Amino acid sequence: MLPVRSIQSRRSEPNFGQNSNHKSSRASSRQKLVLRTVKTLSEMRSGYVASWMLVVVVVMLATMQTVSAASGQANGMKKVIQAKQDPLDRLQANPASVNQVSDSVTNLAQKIARSIASPKSKTEIFSPVSIAGALSLLLLGAGGQTQRELLNVMGFGEGTAKLSFQEIHYAFGRLFQDLVANDPSLVPLVTWRVNDKCNRYDEDYEDDDFPPANTTANTKDLEIQVGNAIFAKEGTEFDARYNKLARDLYKSELRQLDFDGNEAAAVRTINNWVNNETHGRIVDIVSHISPDTIMMIVNTLYFRGIWEEPFQPMATRNRPFFPDGPDAGGSIDVPMMAKSGCMPYYFWEKENLRVLGVPYKQNATMYILMPMNSTRKLVVEAQSKIDAATLNDLISKMKMKSVTLLMPKMHVTNSLSLKSVLEQLGAVSLFQRETAELSRLLSSRIGDEDIDGPLDDIFSALEDTVENAERKLKDRIPNCLVYKHQGVGRSACLMKNECEWGASTCVCCVKQDADDDFRRRRREANTIMQKAPIYVNEMLHKVDLTVNEVGTEGGAATATLIDRISSQVNFVVNGPFLMVIREETTRLPLFYGTVYTPK
Repeated sequence: MLPVRSIQSRRSEPNFGQNSNHKSSRASSRQKLVLRTVKTLSEMRSGYVASWMLVVVVVMLATMQTVSAASGQANGMKKVIQAKQDPLDRLQANPASVNQVSDSVTNLAQKIARSIASPKSKTEIFSPVSIAGALSLLLLGAGGQTQRELLNVMGFGEGTAKLSFQEIHYAFGRLFQDLVANDPSLVPLVTWRVNDKCNRYDEDYEDDDFPPANTTANTKDLEIQVGNAIFAKEGTEFDARYNKLARDLYKSELRQLDFDGNEAAAVRTINNWVNNETHGRIVDIVSHISPDTIMMIVNTLYFRGIWEEPFQPMATRNRPFFPDGPDAGGSIDVPMMAKSGCMPYYFWEKENLRVLGVPYKQNATMYILMPMNSTRKLVVEAQSKIDAATLNDLISKMKMKSVTLLMPKMHVTNSLSLKSVLEQLGAVSLFQRETAELSRLLSSRIGDEDIDGPLDDIFSALEDTVENAERKLKDRIPNCLVYKHQGVGRSACLMKNECEWGASTCVCCVKQDADDDFRRRRREANTIMQKAPIYVNEMLHKVDLTVNEVGTEGGAATATLIDRISSQVNFVVNGPFLMVIREETTRLPLFYGTVYTPK
């Protein structure tokens, strides 16, 4: 069986020798500033902090009845549809559309966070990018009310700048390309990254008494890997146009699995794929496949980053953390990492909120947003005010400062059932057998589709319009005399073989060929009848996130000395906070959520 292709980026670390280049010299100078302040640290070998973060979304779609393949086509559909191995061409998308779609992912994160908020949760971390990727594949195959609900949930409904169905998917495709691209022409969309200079040290100062921080020569600076796969029941025939768009825009491919005859093997195949895509971090995502399941859409995100400025590995020690603020008491001891260096910082005076960026190498940043004297209530209130526009504004105002940072060392795992979340946000029909409109996923027309033309033409053919419904009807019944019937529900409309559905209108034939043989051949060619709709049975999300330093822990005395380093900003993450890990060239939030108890 051929492997499902994924997009990935593996950016090699440059030579960080003492005289390698200007940037390494600058990094060296920063380390010397810290070491010069505390001479007792001169013998300590500096480590680095690495972060491994992984997530997977699984969407299960089920059909009302068992589907059967038409004779002569079943064997072909058992084959894996493999995407072309040509070099990735950059999609041409309107920059304004790309920015709007990028911001929609941050706004989606805010809405999901509100829905999953619980007064008893320790952490509420999830991956907005991974969830948005799965929803985009569903949106691509949705029509009617289901499409409208998904558009609203994803931030493209009424009251927003109108983007066409095609513009949305082109923008998502471009963002996923840029997210994983190792392209030097891509510049970060934040000013502090461009003007990455701290005003507390002299760039040209050299002091050979203090060597630069020790690094691992072959360590990757940044790895981002996005995987999309559609696992389908054997004998299911999917619309060729949908497959074409899913492959070209989202690098998603189809695997045919024997859900009914060999469920154990199908479960093992899906879990092995997820395990491989997440580098072993997510082992099991599926334990059982329902007899009604026809398809699973699986999206994975793997992220691993190296801090731009290393934490001091021997400075980590237990310190008090206050889950509901210092005034409430009840502190717990958690391992706190420590470092001093140049980091972007901004104080939002109106909301009494501090914002700190902890940069990774290669244009990724962990942003920590923390109210003064932070409590659970204050974090929830702050989160409700920080949509995409506000977050972008706060980040644009950040300035490089000399910062002493203490932050928890964390390992967070989280599993979510997103079905109730999305229903709460308004995507209801998607999960109901009677109302789900996902017919674009399944083939319902005679013969092979012409998918060799431009993507623009394919999008036009998939639009949920009365004109397309009429065209599909005439494709199936050439001598059809069309009439349009309002007020008929989609399910009732599609129960009739001589009708199609488009834009809330039932389009039917007045007359049709009375030849019984023609009817028989038409039914055989219609492999999957539209009267057997598919719907989403469940949507699962799983995340495994680690934030740590690589090196030996210990040395309380060393940590005390670091605490005393003179800095412009002392930032102690000892209470609830909001965390956003963002890739800066796309402004996409890879991970997002609140941390109330990091232990």
